[in-house]
Amino acid sequence: MPLPRSVALTRVANLISQSSPLAASQRAAVRAFSQSTARKAADHAHEDHYDPPSGWLFGVKPGEKAEKEGWETVWVWGFFGSLGLGVVAYAFKPDTS
Repeated sequence: MPLPRSVALTRVANLISQSSPLAASQRAAVRAFSQSTARKAADHAHEDHYDPPSGWLFGVKPGEKAEKEGWETVWVWGFFGSLGLGVVAYAFKPDTS
């Protein structure tokens, strides 16, 4: 299905605004698609992307101990536990040569 051209959409918008019994204030709100302002998805292109250094690694002040989060212990046990099981499984794999 071909996409409608902006000229055709403008004509349709003008016909709707002329034929419908809208008040004058409501007619001003009806406008053609080509007259709409273009919206940009990310309008932060001209801002500065640089965060100045604060001197703190991961937001923790020097000399203070970082608080452990709830998922960290489970992740450490799961990662190193599966690594250990992989080493044991590799050591005891059958010899196929």
